[in-house]
Amino acid sequence: MKLNDKILKEWLLERDNVVKTYDIDAFKAFWYKWQKKGLYDKSMPLPDDEVIEISMRKMVCNMTNATDAEKKDAEEWLYQHGSSPYL
Repeated sequence: MKLNDKILKEWLLERDNVVKTYDIDAFKAFWYKWQKKGLYDKSMPLPDDEVIEISMRKMVCNMTNATDAEKKDAEEWLYQHGSSPYL
């Protein structure tokens, strides 16, 4: 797949929307969809559901389009589960 602005915008919007749901199955579906399209050339590197959830919450903490409330909720969850919000 050739990455152009249109595809990148579509991927970012879809990624941001799915990550903010914290739905692990939806994230996996998102990953496999884009893997089939050729964006990811390797298998999902995060086979463990807990690692996926932690990763999604870290992504929210570092998104420029996440609200302060979304970032705070993600940060609090990470601290409660023994993880830092920083990448």
